[in-house]
Amino acid sequence: MTTLAVLSRDIEKILKAAMIEEAAFDAMLLTSHALNLTSIDYALDKDRKITEQECVEIMELVQQRVSRIPMAQIFGEKEFWSLSFRVTNETLTPRPDSETLIETALNNVSDKSENIRVLDMGTGTGCLLLSLLSELPNANGLGLDISNAALDVAQCNAENLNLVNRAAFKKSNWTDQLRPDEKFGIIIANPPYIGTREKESLAPEVKDHEPDIALFSGCDGLNDYKIIAEQIGSYLADDGMIILEIGYKQAEDVKNIFTSAGFNDISLHKDLGGRDRCLLIKK
Repeated sequence: MTTLAVLSRDIEKILKAAMIEEAAFDAMLLTSHALNLTSIDYALDKDRKITEQECVEIMELVQQRVSRIPMAQIFGEKEFWSLSFRVTNETLTPRPDSETLIETALNNVSDKSENIRVLDMGTGTGCLLLSLLSELPNANGLGLDISNAALDVAQCNAENLNLVNRAAFKKSNWTDQLRPDEKFGIIIANPPYIGTREKESLAPEVKDHEPDIALFSGCDGLNDYKIIAEQIGSYLADDGMIILEIGYKQAEDVKNIFTSAGFNDISLHKDLGGRDRCLLIKK
């Protein structure tokens, strides 16, 4: 039998040897998750005795992290917009930077009680659509994805968040399964925007454990923006808006793509780190 203090040091050493950057923090998260401890308990109860069975369970999680499996996939969930979302290796892990899209959308809705129709393209976990619906009580929406596995996760998240009556999901390669007459007041998307030439520079957590189809879009990362720009105009309500996540170096390229497609009201919005994060596009 060992103590929490000794076990924590041992786990931190193991994670450091595996080149995990935030080894101490991850050791805390893994141990606290396995033992159901709060951060305060973890900090103050260092003399707690750890049973052999508890050690086995904790080390199973540690070995997953050593394999560079993302923490969200180990835990099976990730917080986004103060909501909890189920996450698998079939979905892109929701990232705090993407909350900029939600803020931008909400800041441009004049009446949050309005009956707004929302389209989320490449919905993944459904985090963008479901976060918006949680803030817009009379809105309803549709999430599209080409992956059946991702759609299953999104449906599960809608059920867990009690939004299943206002959120529907459909398999579609961008807009190809939409009816020609459908219109949306908010169209939101975090499309693939990493160039394939950048793959080897990515962290193993991303390149080895998140779906390529949600990450990569041609050699320069712009292929899917071109497809969306060509297809989306007829589905946008006259007073509607499109909010697109972009790579932090892509603002001008993506603006040019949408300007060429006939969109002239385009504004850039930055995330909390001051990086270019999304474009707000109107007719």
